Amino acid sequence: MIIRIAVCAWALWIAVALGGQSGPALSYLYTQAPAYDSHATLPGTERFPSGATLQFVSNGSKREFLPAFAASADAAVSFDGQRVLFAAKKQAAGPWQIWEAALREGAPRRITRADETEDSLAPFYLPGDRIVYAQRTASGFQIMRAALTGGEAQQLTYGPGNHIPTGVLQDGRILFEAAHAAGQRDLFTVYPDGTGVETYRCDHGPDRSSARQLASGDILFNTAGALARFTSARAVQVSSAQPKGEVVGPVSEIAPADWLVSLRTAANGTYSLYRWRGGEPELLAGHGLQPVLARPHAAPKSFPSALRERPGANLLCLNVYTSRTAIPSGTVTTVRVWTLDDHGAPVAMGQAPVERDGSFYVQAPGERPLRFELLDAAGKIVAAEKGWFWARRGEQRVCVGCHAGPEHAPENAVPETLLRSTDPAIMTLPVHDSTGGAK
Repeated sequence: MIIRIAVCAWALWIAVALGGQSGPALSYLYTQAPAYDSHATLPGTERFPSGATLQFVSNGSKREFLPAFAASADAAVSFDGQRVLFAAKKQAAGPWQIWEAALREGAPRRITRADETEDSLAPFYLPGDRIVYAQRTASGFQIMRAALTGGEAQQLTYGPGNHIPTGVLQDGRILFEAAHAAGQRDLFTVYPDGTGVETYRCDHGPDRSSARQLASGDILFNTAGALARFTSARAVQVSSAQPKGEVVGPVSEIAPADWLVSLRTAANGTYSLYRWRGGEPELLAGHGLQPVLARPHAAPKSFPSALRERPGANLLCLNVYTSRTAIPSGTVTTVRVWTLDDHGAPVAMGQAPVERDGSFYVQAPGERPLRFELLDAAGKIVAAEKGWFWARRGEQRVCVGCHAGPEHAPENAVPETLLRSTDPAIMTLPVHDSTGGAK
């Protein structure tokens, strides 16, 4: 009996020494970087101006995960917990590219084959041996989908600015951050085929970044160094419990109320990686951020694409008067559709009637920036989008209203625009003259 009590006491001491958890010791990866610019994703500049290295912690010991690389970051663990995606540079002056390596052993293999001037970063696994990541293009970072086995990558985002994935939701949508019209970052979602892009809450609140989905389904994100969340019961963000200090980058959930989090505190003056279970956080590593658990986890749902063969995207608005901003009933007679030309200048593609019930139906060119303006009978603007969205070629999209928000449901009625005709008004790209200007 004395021996058994002693053994139990020894097991309890080991559990406390390993951070208080029962069972196997915690295994995780994180990025160690002496400097980190948390706002670099907005202008598309370098996040790690002094370099970065992935670290792997397992069974109480730490090692550099990729010592042969000049820089490495953005670890994402496969659903079976056996492999790791990451962004890395082979040479310090080279571009970031996406690689994959076995978690325990094996040589890394390069996934992306972009031009030497094109950075690729922020990778995540998708079902069906596919991945999603951001690649630098002439119009900013765009989200790409690719097969792990190779082949041509498919572009999923088409708006101006930088689009950076932050995770894949349980329902299969890709969660990403990008600038909204006010010049701050917001959270958006898009399906793995590039359809259905929308802001997560459409309230265009404060700067939001580094989002992750928790096991509860809530979206936890960073706003001005503090944590906030979106929960299904609320249409706006709510504050979240967090340890004292300024939160830097994303949080990794070990269990409910048990997180790995990077903090900048008054005590150390710089950011470090902590484990927080309420109360005082436990310091794990200096200059640590982007933690990710090295363990199996559930794969998100697969998304069957509904894209069809057609030259453009069919866009149906049910009622322009269903809006967060007041639009007086009966004032809108026409919708005007804009795009950006090849030089980045806005050009109008055409107009279509808006019916008495506020509905309209247009076909716009796919995979180009789009923006709507609502006009009255005199041709004056009643309301206008400030930012740009897009639709995939072959996409059939229905919106409840204009700036309505995802919590609105449509009326159970056939829109008058479809009673008039089931053929959409065709919006065409402007014809350019020899100097590149729109005619």
